[in-house]
Amino acid sequence: MTKESDNIREQVFRITQTFLKTPPLIVWGSGATVPFGLPSMFKLNEKLKEEIIGFDTTNTNLELELGKEKYKNQIPEIKNVIWNEINGADIAVLEKITSNEIDSFKGIKLLIDKFIDVHPKVLNIVTTNYDRVLEYVMAYYSINFTDGFTGKTLSCFDENLFQNKDMVNLIKVHGSLNWFDVSGELRFMNNCYAQHSPKIIAPGRNKFQEAYNSPYRELIQKADTIIKNASSFLIIGFGFNDEHLTPRIITQIKKGAPVVLITKSITDSTYKEIEKAEKYILFEEKEVGVTRIMYKNNNINKKMDVTLNGNFWQLNNFIEIL
Repeated sequence: MTKESDNIREQVFRITQTFLKTPPLIVWGSGATVPFGLPSMFKLNEKLKEEIIGFDTTNTNLELELGKEKYKNQIPEIKNVIWNEINGADIAVLEKITSNEIDSFKGIKLLIDKFIDVHPKVLNIVTTNYDRVLEYVMAYYSINFTDGFTGKTLSCFDENLFQNKDMVNLIKVHGSLNWFDVSGELRFMNNCYAQHSPKIIAPGRNKFQEAYNSPYRELIQKADTIIKNASSFLIIGFGFNDEHLTPRIITQIKKGAPVVLITKSITDSTYKEIEKAEKYILFEEKEVGVTRIMYKNNNINKKMDVTLNGNFWQLNNFIEIL
């Protein structure tokens, strides 16, 4: 390693540590769980093309496609296809963890341990994901967390379960694989029964109508409050496509809240949003074994674009920086 690369490494590490000096709000997107075998939005789109009659096989944007009026009456069927595709991969994750194949998930534990250790020992995670990867890892390591349910079969949502100390608050704004409609009420169940409909909000325009219903209304209000009060953001695999969360995050980072983003590939649309921040540092894969880092500090007028050897865009390796 050259002296120049040593200096770059030191600067990248120092900026990241400074930005995340106080526990950040973690925004956990679908890209965070793709490395664990969960389907990407692209894969879900391809599955719907196979399973849903009349689904446009030429579309390349699932969010925009599902916003079309013609799918309004097919939403329950679409939700079932999405639920089944994600649930199969979700079960595979659980099987790995229960077989003690835990190494690939260690970054999650280390991340939570790092930030939950600061008084008042609370960490907020906002996620658009339905999967239960975070819940499995936290349960495995006996980390105290809540998603607004007690975890007991047939329990109801209770926003008072979210705490301001000694807790990881997991805010699942689009629902979860183990939330179901039981006789007109949303209930927590560990297993799926054919007669009950999964309570997840599918991508597309219809999600705004569903968001007015409980518990999504309370969850989104909770997310809004947490975002507004966040001193910094750690964004993991979130593509800034969500029309509710994105503008609220952008408002905060434009005011000076630093943002750290790690993901496999940063899209043009994501960068267009992030570059509005006063302070940011972004990690993405440049090539195998090499990470591209773009950053800007309010003390630096221009954007810096550097590379480091190592897969720092992956959570398990990013933890080394902290």
